[in-house]
Amino acid sequence: MPNRRRPPVAVLRTHAVPAAVAAISLAAALASWQYVRAAVQAQEVARFRERATAGTDALRDRMNAYVAMLRATRGFVEGTGGEPDRLGFRTYVQSIELTRYYRGIQGLGWCRALRPGEVGAHVTAVRAQWNPEYRVWPEGERALYSSIVFLEPLDWRNRRAIGFDMFSEPVRRAAMERARDTGDVAASGPVELVQEAGTERQAGFLVYLAVYARAPRSPEERRDLLRGWVYAPFRATDLLRSTLGDAPARTIGLAVYDGEAETPDALLYDDGTAARGAALTTAQRLEVAGRTWTVRHTATAAFVSRTDRALPALVLGVGAALTVLLFWITRSEVLARGRAEQDARRTAFLAAASQRLASDLDYRRTLPEVALLAAERVADVCVGCVVEPAGPLWFAGHRDPARAEAWLAAAAATGLDPQARTGMAAALSTGQPHEVDRAPDRVPFFAGSPALAARMREDRVDALLSVPLMVRGEPLGAITLLSAHGPFDAHDRALAEDLARLLAAAVDTARLTWRAQDAVRVRDEFLSIASHELKTPLTSLALQSDSLRASAGRGDAEALVRKSDVIRRSVDRLTRLVASLLDLSRINAGRLELELEPVDLAEVARDVVARFEEEAARAACPLSLEAPEPVVGRWDRVRLDQVLTNLLGNAVKYGPGRPVEIRVRADGDRALLSVRDHGIGISAADQRRIFERFERAVSRRHYGGFGLGLWIVREIVEVLGGTVRVESAPGAGSTFTVTLSRAPEPAAAHRTGAATTSPPPTA
Repeated sequence: MPNRRRPPVAVLRTHAVPAAVAAISLAAALASWQYVRAAVQAQEVARFRERATAGTDALRDRMNAYVAMLRATRGFVEGTGGEPDRLGFRTYVQSIELTRYYRGIQGLGWCRALRPGEVGAHVTAVRAQWNPEYRVWPEGERALYSSIVFLEPLDWRNRRAIGFDMFSEPVRRAAMERARDTGDVAASGPVELVQEAGTERQAGFLVYLAVYARAPRSPEERRDLLRGWVYAPFRATDLLRSTLGDAPARTIGLAVYDGEAETPDALLYDDGTAARGAALTTAQRLEVAGRTWTVRHTATAAFVSRTDRALPALVLGVGAALTVLLFWITRSEVLARGRAEQDARRTAFLAAASQRLASDLDYRRTLPEVALLAAERVADVCVGCVVEPAGPLWFAGHRDPARAEAWLAAAAATGLDPQARTGMAAALSTGQPHEVDRAPDRVPFFAGSPALAARMREDRVDALLSVPLMVRGEPLGAITLLSAHGPFDAHDRALAEDLARLLAAAVDTARLTWRAQDAVRVRDEFLSIASHELKTPLTSLALQSDSLRASAGRGDAEALVRKSDVIRRSVDRLTRLVASLLDLSRINAGRLELELEPVDLAEVARDVVARFEEEAARAACPLSLEAPEPVVGRWDRVRLDQVLTNLLGNAVKYGPGRPVEIRVRADGDRALLSVRDHGIGISAADQRRIFERFERAVSRRHYGGFGLGLWIVREIVEVLGGTVRVESAPGAGSTFTVTLSRAPEPAAAHRTGAATTSPPPTA
């Protein structure tokens, strides 16, 4: 295998070029000082061009990284349906850690496109959701509005921009229209950001990427389907300083202009270090999100060292000393260039990996692609796993697809070392990189299986480096790089850690997105059930009210009584549905209050059974109550009534035409309440989930309800320090048994009330 981590040309240049320069310098010292002066000048020019090119490349790579991040953000917004919520957007921005990995960016925002008729509703919605002072500004009538809805991080500068209509300003509008009509990133010309305040103002610019309701098929559809823009504002001075370093310490002055004309109006950045009339200067064109920048590098007075100025005069007298000096300078320059090339390759690799990860939210497809990229550019083999509930998800990369499959099969068959001695298992258990650097015949000793050891011997692996995928201090998985060309160096380790962070962020982002989608699905299902359940009694009320009015006109007293009973039952059903919704809200918020007092459970049971006699009669369900003696405990009467009402209501609903037995008895310091029906029964698999929110063992098409009754029963019983269980079989009925302590512990009795003092969870 060729060694991709250490190009032979670079190694040859590191050792051979300085020696050649030393020999040439000795000959030049004997020839003439003029030759040396010319050589020094040529070296200055080459060094200047190299540094200028490196600076431009660094700026290009940085902007490409921002563009890739912006594309990933569009993917996130499109995943939310084109209308992100504040918490989801903030969580996403926090997960990519702008201040850590994207230094120089002012923020990451979502700007909503608004037609004139949508502005009022939009402002009302945002004010209701999170910002009572929100408004779209500046005021005025326009054909299309835009508004900055989210801009993270929401510091004091970015807060000034919330609600600003960027489409109202010509320079920004031109970039936004270009992004809208092309579907690609578009940078604006120089502007002063609305975040600017005080005396330290900077030129700025913005990069936009349009978001559509769906994929447009024509330029006209791009305008019709426009939902908004994801965008990033930049303060030019902050961006350039974070990319290229502190200007006062630089030996090359830098000025950046928007466009090809180097005019004051187009100036984005000037570090102020360039000398007037400098001999070394170069202007390079740079494409940034559809706009051309002119990057002007100019040598400062500090670029040429005193040693270089004196070198021609010293050649004749101190040739030997000059030889040593030139050898040192040349070697330093070669090493610096090698480091710059390494950094460029590292940046290019990470950018390519980021692009592939951002191209598809499903990391099951993108992780093998990134592993192949790592095997092509960083190591000889890349193997990794992501810890999933169903077991590790393995992926592998090798230039030869057949070998990649062999590595994948060997790794999957071996699994993770249960003793966490080495490799990925060690990295996962410690949260730190793990490296094995041994002789080629020793490395297979650390393999977890003969198949894996055989693979290592076949590919002559003599070093491996495992790095965990960490998110918020928790390991999600690990990757292992394997080399057949010697140990890994510090550059390789840093690159592996950067790659691990990228993969961890991609996996975490995908999982967060999938969880958000599941939450939306549960919400939509609940809203559908609620609308159906509430509509049914309302419809009955409307029909019976009309019929009641007609009966009143005819003077039919018997019909009036009958229809009044129907209306009353509908009202009772609505009352129970609303009470269930209210209890759902209280329990979720930890505000289920209890009023403990001495209560006779047998008396509560008699009251509930008496109240259910009419409903049970309609369902042909004979009710029998066995409560031979008082069972007194310190409980909440209303909540006990609610528990028995829910259990008895379920028994009547799921066992029509069959008897229902209620039993209350004391068992020492405990009270037992059981409700037995002879209805359809519950399977063993369903018994484990019917006490959860919105869960049911039957189709809601045939049986109504929110799926909250048993969940509320469980919550109330547990707050009272008790338990509830079910014994059932399909077709054999069900028995629900509630066990309560007759003198509940204070902590258990007030558990829900105490929860109100805790702050709500935040993301």
